[in-house]
Amino acid sequence: MAREDHYVPIFPEADVMPRKFDGLLGWSADWRCVVDPQEKPLTLDSTLSLNPSATEVTVQFGDSLSEIAQEHGCTVKELAELNQLRNRSLIFPGQVLKLPFRQYSMVPTEVASLAAQADTSCTLSFAFEDLIEKPLQQFRVRIESAAGDVVESVTDELGKIQDYVMAKAEEIRVFVKGAHGVREVAKFTPSEGKSKIRLTSPKVRVKGVTEPIKDRAGRTDLDIHPVNTVVSGRDSKGNPVIQLNHTCPNKYDLQLGPNLHYWDQIIAASERSGIIPQSIAAVINAESAQDKEGVWNKDSVAISREKTKAAKTLKKQRGESAEGVVIYASSAAGMTQFLNATWLDETFREGTYLNEQARARGILTNKPKRDVLGDIEYHPKTHQQIILPMFEVAPDTWLTKQQIINNRLIRGVTPYPPYATKALQAWLNLRFEPEFIIMAAVDYGLYNLSQLQTAGYSVDRLNDAEKAKIFYLTHHLGLGDAKRFIRKIITEESAHKLLVAQVGAKKAAKSAKDNGSYVEGHRTWLSEYIDRSIRLEKFFCPKIEFTEKQDSDGLEIVIEKIKGGVI
Repeated sequence: MAREDHYVPIFPEADVMPRKFDGLLGWSADWRCVVDPQEKPLTLDSTLSLNPSATEVTVQFGDSLSEIAQEHGCTVKELAELNQLRNRSLIFPGQVLKLPFRQYSMVPTEVASLAAQADTSCTLSFAFEDLIEKPLQQFRVRIESAAGDVVESVTDELGKIQDYVMAKAEEIRVFVKGAHGVREVAKFTPSEGKSKIRLTSPKVRVKGVTEPIKDRAGRTDLDIHPVNTVVSGRDSKGNPVIQLNHTCPNKYDLQLGPNLHYWDQIIAASERSGIIPQSIAAVINAESAQDKEGVWNKDSVAISREKTKAAKTLKKQRGESAEGVVIYASSAAGMTQFLNATWLDETFREGTYLNEQARARGILTNKPKRDVLGDIEYHPKTHQQIILPMFEVAPDTWLTKQQIINNRLIRGVTPYPPYATKALQAWLNLRFEPEFIIMAAVDYGLYNLSQLQTAGYSVDRLNDAEKAKIFYLTHHLGLGDAKRFIRKIITEESAHKLLVAQVGAKKAAKSAKDNGSYVEGHRTWLSEYIDRSIRLEKFFCPKIEFTEKQDSDGLEIVIEKIKGGVI
């Protein structure tokens, strides 16, 4: 790697005597700043759809009236009276029940009261590292807020400083003091709550003593060394060298930082889809939970902390063990947070990676449809056998996608549905395999883009950085609700439900108060998260040599770009 800024010259020429060196290797580039909020948007199951026209529901096998009432925000009594049910326990699969219509209303005083109770504080945990991801120790830093607060600190042996706490979210500027004076290295506005901030220098400091010339060649420039290491010695011509081993430069101009071990999967997904790897990495980064080192958690699930805490407390009050008690907020699982139902959809959709893998494993194949007696069904007009794709849910037991749904095998707000068979759960658990979850996310994203294009949206006008934002939007909301978001036809009631599910009633009320309505509050919250999180510059090399850097405007501008004349 080329040497640029330095303290003293490193190896100006070969020397017969050992010589001390002290310098910087790397690029003259900006620092890399990654902001990882602890609370990320949840991919929610269909019970909280933004569909404003849900006026009826079809009873599925195993449903109860109380379950249906709970899912649709009404009472058993209301359902029974509206549908003239004499016996509330007698409902049957296929029965269509009307849902009560209610005019949503929440008076401003209620909103203001809740908003006043919202916790708007921010807690930022900073970590500073060099180019090869080693902690910058005893490093002088300064944090300034838009309110005028200034904190100066020195990093510890882990490259960290004391957590920075603000009463509310506002712009933060970060300065560091190095060999060339004080320099601003980051400027951002965090979200409320807790966030981890990782700042990476484009350089690494190297110190040591050269080897004297011994009239012999070395292999430092020929051998392969581990990534993020610095080695010194002699090259094949006998010259003293220091070699910095980094993923950059590479033909993709891609850097993944602590997520380097997902390199192969991201490159494979990029080559399969034609989407640049930086876009794929940015979407994963926005979706995935991360550990304290910034590594994507491939085993992440959506746990409701408040409900889990309450359930454990109740267990303890009863004198029972609370060990292992978990209440899930969603059935989403894996780095890109796939719901049970979406994973099943992608498995049955022809041409997807999941479909290909399921067929290759022999657990998905085309078979004749059979009636309740097990007899093969024939088309009434063509008299041909009805052939449908089927999944082997148990040995020699094959079901269509609709049969899996009707039999409640994937039902439940949990990544481990209680009625799932062993084979089906094993397939759902592949959401925890990086290759499967990354490939599935890209396939699903491309499918959603194609559906938007078919609906008249000019998706083909977008570059890959802009497509990444639509990828996230459609994955987070689902295609149908993403269209409603784009068209701005979400109702106040629906926006209220969704925003409360994401941030809680108090913060939702504050957002509604600040933005004039729950519709605008939800839209602002989601748009700001996408714009803060889908930033491709985090995943480009400091110096771009082989590709072209792609940028994106804000989500609202991207939406206007694709809308054209679509209403």
